[in-house]
Order: sequence, then C-alpha cells, then structure tokens
Amino acid sequence: MLRVALTGGIGAGKSTVAAKLSELGARVVDADALSREVVAPNTEGLAAVVSRFGPEVLDADGALDRAALATIVFDSPHARAELEAIVHPRVRARARELTDAMPDDAIVVQDIPLLAETGQAPGFHLNIDVEAPRELRLERLAERGLPREDAIRRIDAQASDAERREVCDVVLHNDGDLHELEHRVKLLWDERIVPFAENLRLGRYEPRPDKLQLVHSDPEWAHRFEHLAARIRRVMGPSAVRIDHVGSTAVPDFPAKDVIDIQVTVVALPLVDAFEDALGDAGFFGKVGQDTPKPEFPSAEEWEKRFYGYADPGNIAHIHFRSIETPGQRFALLFRDWLRDDPQARADYAHVKGVLAAKFDSTRDYTEAKESWFSTEAWPRANRWAEETHWHAPVC
Repeated sequence: MLRVALTGGIGAGKSTVAAKLSELGARVVDADALSREVVAPNTEGLAAVVSRFGPEVLDADGALDRAALATIVFDSPHARAELEAIVHPRVRARARELTDAMPDDAIVVQDIPLLAETGQAPGFHLNIDVEAPRELRLERLAERGLPREDAIRRIDAQASDAERREVCDVVLHNDGDLHELEHRVKLLWDERIVPFAENLRLGRYEPRPDKLQLVHSDPEWAHRFEHLAARIRRVMGPSAVRIDHVGSTAVPDFPAKDVIDIQVTVVALPLVDAFEDALGDAGFFGKVGQDTPKPEFPSAEEWEKRFYGYADPGNIAHIHFRSIETPGQRFALLFRDWLRDDPQARADYAHVKGVLAAKFDSTRDYTEAKESWFSTEAWPRANRWAEETHWHAPVC
C-alpha cells in the first residue's frame, strides 16, 4: 500500500490537490475531517476536551463550539499543545483504522495540514507540499470571508513554507490557474505515484537508468538523503549504528549520476535480514551483495554487504548496509571525506568520470570500468591521505 502525505499552508490549495488525487483514484483520508469526528458529540475525545477546557467550549446543543475553543488556545502555545495532545493521537488512530480497512494495493493519501509540526513525515513513502505565494493565499482566504488580520494570524501560526519543504519530497506550486495545478497533479500521478505503487506491489526498487548520464551537483541531493535516512531510522531505530550520505552525490559541487548512495552501518549483517519485511513496508527492497575486494583485504567475505534500493522512481537510491569496522564500511566514509578535502582528488576523479562517460553509454559498463581506478588509484591515495591527516572512521 502506497502511503502518501499531503500538506500545505492554509489557502495554498491543498484541498484542491486532494480532490484531484481522489478523482484519479487515490483513497483520501482528511485529517481535518477526522479532527472533527474525534470530538463529535458523545465521543471520548469531546469529553477529554471539556474536562481540560471547561463546559464553556460547548454550544447550546452540547457540541464543540470551535470558535470558543479557538479563542482559548490560539494565542496560548501551552493551551494549544494540550489540545493537540488530546486530538492528534485520536486522529492518527482513526486514520490507521481507515487505512487498515483499505485494499492492500490502494494508494492512500492522508491530507495532513500539520505534517511538519507533528513529525509524521518519515512514516509515509512520499510527502507532497502544496505552496502558493503568501499574498495570493491571503487573497483566497479573503474570498472565503476571513478577515485579513485573522488570515495572517492563521498563516503565521503554521509551519513556514521552508519548514514544510524540509520534510517533503515534492513541492507543487499553486501560483497559476486551476487547470495548471490539476495538470501538475496529473503528471505527478502518472509519472511518479502510480509507478511507485506498482514497485511496492511487486516488491522491487526503482533501478537506475541503464543509459549513463552525469549531471551537475544538485542541492536537493542532501534533502533527498535526509528524507530517506529518516525513513530508515524509523524502521531500524538504534540498530542502524549510523546512516551516512556517501558516494559522489555527497561531495559538494561534484558531477554525479542522479542516484543517492547511503551507507547504513550495523553491528552485523544478519540484523538487516531481520528487518527485511519492515524495510519492504517502508519501500526498501534488496539482496545479499558484495563490494569488490581491495588490496590488503582480498577475502570476499570481508566485503559482504546488503544492497537495497528505494521504490520511488523520483528518488532513485542505493542503500549499502555494511558491518561496522569492515573494509567496505571504512572505505565508503574515507573515500567521501578524501574527496571533500582534497581538490586534486576531486579533479582526478572528475577526469576519470569524464573519460569513461565519453567511452561508455551504459551505466553498468561505466561502473565496472571505474573499479580498476578505485583499486589502483583511489584506495592507496585515500589511505595515504588518512595517515597524513590522522583521519579515522567515525564509530557512531
């Protein structure tokens, strides 16, 4: 089941996107609707709200007077936190009930206004943020009859666009007309969401393109790594001793294939096998693998790893699970830090990349051709650099 979170500030157009996704076939779970449901008359949630804030938050019919409650909590962070402690766990529990009742191959979209604020993002396969310019949002809210001062207060009470962007994989800009927004949603559905769901259904990760393409350094690579690392941490907890961004995309201003390489350090590889099902539920699928042995460590057993990928076609990633203090685990960190520190190393590796990219069209052939350079050049030079700089692989 593909689990998608949809968020956005008030007036950004999140509800419009949710409606379009529903039209395309998604099962939409609306957190705002659930927040009303869990404090409806005769619910345990309403009783808890009244117990904390008093009977003055009820209207004449015994239902929650949301306006009266808002006057109490809006300007009081402490009171708002207490209200959220009552409502949010109940909303999440109800959302789980609804999701669990859906078909296994459903595409479930949870409309969560407070995704950034509540820390739920790592629990979803894909997080979408809907954005619009502040002044345009104020105009839309004015059209709904909300006074400008109240609209500003509501916008400022929520996470900023930057904070939402930090936890989201996709940003949909809603600064045009309705047709344009719906077109963007349809493209996202066809090109990313549906293939992602199919990969999950088949238990496979998205492979890197066979045709080789090196691209310029992208600032988004660091964000993509953080999103994936957060999902892995959620599954494995402290069993992942450390999670590192490695490979060329971890080196600033360096050309690379658009693939995020991640190293997850574990105490022992059988531990990864114990998390196989949980990793699969989170969208990570893999197999037993092995790095190419380097000089001084010729035994293949020392280079065993677990090689996983992510099912998202919009965030192709390779996850290398390696045991702590093995040659492969150490070299992944050493190679990255050597490139970051040594301009000549970066220049030499970039030259090798350029020569091989001109020679090979296939990603597989290009990758295999680089191995001799890693063994004869990168391995000894990086180790000499480690001795000269007193570099040691971080343990945790």
